[in-house]
Amino acid sequence: MVSAGSEDQRDDVTGDRAGDPAGAAPATSRKQRRRKAQRRQLRVMAVIAVLVVVVVVGAIGFQRWWDSRPGTPPRDLRVTATVGGESRDIAPYSACPLDDADCHGDAPARIPLGPDDSATLSIPGEVSDHDWSMLTIYDDPAANREQYFTADQTDSVTVAGRADSAKADSPRLTVVEIHSLVVGTDDAGAETPYAVVWSIAPEDVPVSADAS
Repeated sequence: MVSAGSEDQRDDVTGDRAGDPAGAAPATSRKQRRRKAQRRQLRVMAVIAVLVVVVVVGAIGFQRWWDSRPGTPPRDLRVTATVGGESRDIAPYSACPLDDADCHGDAPARIPLGPDDSATLSIPGEVSDHDWSMLTIYDDPAANREQYFTADQTDSVTVAGRADSAKADSPRLTVVEIHSLVVGTDDAGAETPYAVVWSIAPEDVPVSADAS
C-alpha cells in the first residue's frame, strides 16, 4: 500500500518536472549561439564575395568590348566649323591608307569666313585624343603657319580670316587644313593607319587646284 506521503512526494516531483524548462527542450548554449552567428556571417561574406566577382568580371568584359568595338571609319569623321553661330560638319578632303601612293582629295569645303571673321573648328575625339596638326595657308606664303597639338591638348581651334586680324592689309586666309593619322580597316578588315586631311576655305577666296 502506498502511503499518502509517498503520493504527495510523487506529485511534488511531477510538478517540478512540469515547471522545469529543462524538462522540455534544452536551452541554447552561448557557444551554440556564437556558432550560429559565425555561420550567418560567413554566408553574408560569401554573398558579398560573389557580388564582387560578378562586378569585376562584368567590368573586365565591358572594357574588352569597349576596346575592341569598331571605331568610326576615317571617311565618316567630321570636323565642325562654326562661323557667326552657323555650324557646318566638314567631311575629310582625303582619307587614304598611309601606304596609298595614289591618294587624291576632293575640293576644299567652303565656309562663310570673311576677312574680319573667325571660325571655330571642333575636332572629333578620334583625332584630338592623339597628335594632330593644323596648317593655315594665306595669300602671302610668308604668313603660312603649321601648328602641332599633342594628345588631348585641345579639341577646338579658332582661325581668323586674316593672319593678323588687327591689320586690314594682313594676308588673307585661303585654306586651313587639319592633318591626322587615324586607325581604319583595309579591304580585308585588318586595322591599318589612314592619313586623313580636312581642307576648309573661305567662300569668297579662290583656291587653286594645288592649294592642298
